[in-house]
Amino acid sequence: MHNLSRRVFLTATASAFVARPAFAKDPGISTNRAGVAIRGYDTRAYWSKGTAEQGAESYLVKWQGVPWHFASQDEATTFAADPASFAPKFGGFCTRAMSLKKVVNGDPEVWRIFDGALYLFARPVGRDFFDKGEAAMIAKARGHWDKLLG
Repeated sequence: MHNLSRRVFLTATASAFVARPAFAKDPGISTNRAGVAIRGYDTRAYWSKGTAEQGAESYLVKWQGVPWHFASQDEATTFAADPASFAPKFGGFCTRAMSLKKVVNGDPEVWRIFDGALYLFARPVGRDFFDKGEAAMIAKARGHWDKLLG
């Protein structure tokens, strides 16, 4: 009995240290350990430059209670004027994982813009599945996202 109790305690303790996506504030934004949205990447760069680009702390906009970093003041100003249009869907969490009823941080280097919206993925394979059926994956992800927000 003593060994079983110790094993349960060790399992519970170890699971407390497993990295989990951070929900900053409803509707939930994927943040890094410092609390910065989408690992500090400039969410406007996907639109303006067609690439993933690291932002800088000096160009910061706070939205949904979370700091977002940008590569320039112009990008920050454009985002601040209409953040919902440029922020990734599902709070920057992986779209494929969300469609499978899981919450996993998206990797800002693995992305797609589809039908006027930005989607992030944890791995390239998720993006590959997305490319084979965007609308179906988005619908499944939206269903799970809506349940999470209750």
